[in-house]
Amino acid sequence: MKTPTTGFAIAIDGPVGVGKSTTAKLVARLLNMTYIDTGAMYRAVALHTLRTGEPPEQSISNLNIELHHENGTQKIYLNNENITDAIRTQEISEFTSAQIATNELVRKKLVTLQQQIAKNNSVVMDGRDISSQVLPWAQLKIYLDAAPEIRARRRTNDLLSRGQPADFSQVLQETLTRDHRDKNRPISPLIQTPDAIYIDTADMTIQEVAEKIASYAISTTTKGAIPCSTAQSEA
Repeated sequence: MKTPTTGFAIAIDGPVGVGKSTTAKLVARLLNMTYIDTGAMYRAVALHTLRTGEPPEQSISNLNIELHHENGTQKIYLNNENITDAIRTQEISEFTSAQIATNELVRKKLVTLQQQIAKNNSVVMDGRDISSQVLPWAQLKIYLDAAPEIRARRRTNDLLSRGQPADFSQVLQETLTRDHRDKNRPISPLIQTPDAIYIDTADMTIQEVAEKIASYAISTTTKGAIPCSTAQSEA
C-alpha cells in the first residue's frame, strides 16, 4: 500500500476491549506509519504511582517516558527501565482508568508529548480522546465499537493467553464499569466525534478491521475526502 505523507495522522478511538491497540499496530504496519501507544504512557504513570506512592501530579514532571521500536515491536521505557510487560496487568489497567486518565495535569503533560511526536511523523494513535483532544486535526478519524459482552470475552481470552487469571463475569462487570467511567469522566471523555467513521468490529477479524482502515487512509490521501456513507452516530 502507498504510504501517507509525513504529517498524516490516523486517530482511532473506542471503548475498552475493542481491539484498538492491536488494530492500530497493524494499520501502522500496513501503511509503514509510526504507531504511538498512548495508553502505555498512562499505564507507565500508573505503574510509577503504585510503586512509589507518589501522587502523579507531583511526579509527572520528573518521569522520562520513551517509546522505542525494537525488533519490529514497540517497547515503552520508564526512566530507562523497560516496563512493556509490567504495565499489561488488570491491576494497572483498572488503576490507570480510575486514577491516572482522569488527572488533568497528567493528561496535559502526555497530550503535549503525543502532539510533539505527531508533528514530524506519519502516525497512528489509539485511545479514548485522540480524535477530540489529542489530534483533532487528524486527517482520518475512526471509532471502533462492539457490544460489551463481545469485548469482555476478548479481554478474558487475552488475559488467559498471557497466563493471567480471568473470569468472564468479572471482566464483563469491569467492562461495563469502565464504559460508564470513560464516557462520563469530566476530563476528555470517550466520544465519537461527528467526523469519525464508525466501525462495528463484532463480526470482523483484526486483519479485516485494519485493512478497512488502511483503505480509508489511502482514499483520504488520494481523493482528499473520506466516504461518509459508513459513518454513524454512537449507539
